[in-house]
Amino acid sequence: MTISRSIAIICLCSLLLPRLSGQQQDSSADILQLSESQILEIEAMAPDSAGDVLNIPNVFSPNGDGTNDYFEVDTDGTTEYEFTVFTRSGTRIYHSLSPRIFWDGNSLDGKELKEGIYYYVIEEKGGSTPFDKAGFMYLFR
Repeated sequence: MTISRSIAIICLCSLLLPRLSGQQQDSSADILQLSESQILEIEAMAPDSAGDVLNIPNVFSPNGDGTNDYFEVDTDGTTEYEFTVFTRSGTRIYHSLSPRIFWDGNSLDGKELKEGIYYYVIEEKGGSTPFDKAGFMYLFR
């Protein structure tokens, strides 16, 4: 969760908490009014778009030693991503459509791939401002 999203949640909670706990004194203030710019800012923080917050590794080593055995990108778990891996020559070797961006270094048919450089594409599905990212990763054995 980004800092700006955390701040927005804290602000909303501080505005709504007195009402939810029954401690609101002024009945004329029953309606919470946000300006249009505040509404747009809150919508921009909605969890349906990753923006540039994904921390994508560039190296992993699926050798069974328990350290960096998977290419894994932390996500919020609510957004669905299409994740595709290609060889340097452009052959698609792995593909998934899931809220989890994860790869164990094996091909679609389960074969262990050779050490080397691979190209990935991550595309967010849905969302108001779809996120996409592409780059290279190095697979060590």
